[in-house]
Amino acid sequence: LPSNLCPTKRRNTKRKPEKRTKTTCSAEPQFGRHKMRRKRIRPSLFPNCPPFLTFIAPFDTYDDGEKLPEEICLTWTVAVGTSPLVLECLQRFGFRINQWTSHALKDLRGPAWDHLLVSEKCGNVNFADIGADVKINKLPGISALCRKDRLCTNYRWLQDQFGGKVFNFFPETFNIPEDLAVLKQKMMEHRSTWITKPPASSCGNGIRLVTDPRQIPERKTNLSVQRYIANPFLINGLKFDLRLYVLVTSMDPIKIYLYQDGLVRFATKLYSANEEDFGDKFMHLTNFSVNKNNKNFEYNDAPSEFSGHKWSLKTLWKYLECEGINHDNIVEEIKIVVIKTILCGHYDIMEALEKEVNSDYTCYKLFGVDILLDEHLKPWLLELNDFPSLEPPILDRHVNEPMIAEMFNIVGFHITEKLNKKILKTIAAKYEMKDLVEFDPNLYSREKTLIQMKKEDLLTREDILRDEYLLLGKEDNLTGRDVRILMKAEEELAETVNFSRLFPRKDSYKFLDFVEIQSYSDRLLESWENRYGEKRDKGRKLLEKLCLKGVHLEDLVLDDPLC
Repeated sequence: LPSNLCPTKRRNTKRKPEKRTKTTCSAEPQFGRHKMRRKRIRPSLFPNCPPFLTFIAPFDTYDDGEKLPEEICLTWTVAVGTSPLVLECLQRFGFRINQWTSHALKDLRGPAWDHLLVSEKCGNVNFADIGADVKINKLPGISALCRKDRLCTNYRWLQDQFGGKVFNFFPETFNIPEDLAVLKQKMMEHRSTWITKPPASSCGNGIRLVTDPRQIPERKTNLSVQRYIANPFLINGLKFDLRLYVLVTSMDPIKIYLYQDGLVRFATKLYSANEEDFGDKFMHLTNFSVNKNNKNFEYNDAPSEFSGHKWSLKTLWKYLECEGINHDNIVEEIKIVVIKTILCGHYDIMEALEKEVNSDYTCYKLFGVDILLDEHLKPWLLELNDFPSLEPPILDRHVNEPMIAEMFNIVGFHITEKLNKKILKTIAAKYEMKDLVEFDPNLYSREKTLIQMKKEDLLTREDILRDEYLLLGKEDNLTGRDVRILMKAEEELAETVNFSRLFPRKDSYKFLDFVEIQSYSDRLLESWENRYGEKRDKGRKLLEKLCLKGVHLEDLVLDDPLC
């Protein structure tokens, strides 16, 4: 892709996308960054709650200087292979980095960053071993989303239940060996192109294009075979895909965030659908790990320019705007695809969550979601990546450095170490807090009183009408656990800058129909969004009042033996 790429050579499409008035494109930067000064330790939005740690991008600053005060010593455990961008973010705060080599969750203390990919060799991870002070970028059961074969199985189940018009964003896929006979019959009936993918591989490994059923290997190990999208939207004749960043902070309740920037990854040879070109990975694969090996690969050192073989997502939207194409509809479609995709793994993740996870503080997950636009600009889901690579080149840094800091702020980290009174007083004085409330793991406990369990059972019955559970958000109906769930949701939302929250929403019920067992906490947040979604300050003032009364501390002592 030449460095003087001009967005005036776009291939004509069969059905023209919605047009806007064409604008003049220039090479000048259009994505300014506003420097922010932030407190290294910030108070909670609500009284009688522990403060949070604040993370910053390289262009931001802490108002108490570059270094963490000497009397505060905090450690973060990281796995081998952790991205330098993550390490730099932690070092800007002042964390001491401890390398984690055992991958035994029971050995962890405090915050941790893992980098163990989902693969066929991965053993089961027991989240019950995690201490109450640990927060780690993992969720149980996510192989239901990140393994291509299991994602296919879950997607097909939902498609069978709700129809191909509702679940129409994942190319037709078959799992080998169990679907081999059906696949071969389909290939013989109608000649088309398919792409084979090992279900737990990455970086383009093991991928090939096939058209003849005889090209499908007989094998005992798993293989996913997917209908190939042979009509991609092209820019200057090149195929590309989108790498999006999706943050799931919880699955009970479901909370999903989408970062508003991302990466656009180009192939490095002009696209052709001719069968003789099927073996050319530089033409058909968009993986950076593949195309960087092409001698013609060009890095993009100017994030706002239409240059190089990798762009930022915002630059793509600018390109489409220059071409007179309205990308707003594409973005909205992508948001729906992301929500439905995460819900494909809901049952498996919830099942593991209920069995293994004892604290709502413990888990969160950043996914790399790969999307392809066809010639009609329809978004197609390609796959979810368990640990999206966070590379150090200039363009990647431009996108990922602020994303990583914001992700950590949304997730919410406390000081979980036990500190003596002198240090607590020092921190309170330095960061202008009246009282420094220490971390209490009970605030995040998933255990419930018998009264709470009866309430939740009642309000998640199938015969309960929506109008009935929408009353959950009324002040008189809120229990201590309800308040804690709502507080966490509001704390997260308050830290969003470039992440947008996709779920929960006022019409959550439209999507909750896709899950087998609806959670009480999802209905609680839907009620809250209907009541206070457009009056956010009013809702937060209510929570503030309840916290002053200590309602959020109620039902923490679990005396009932059934709890």
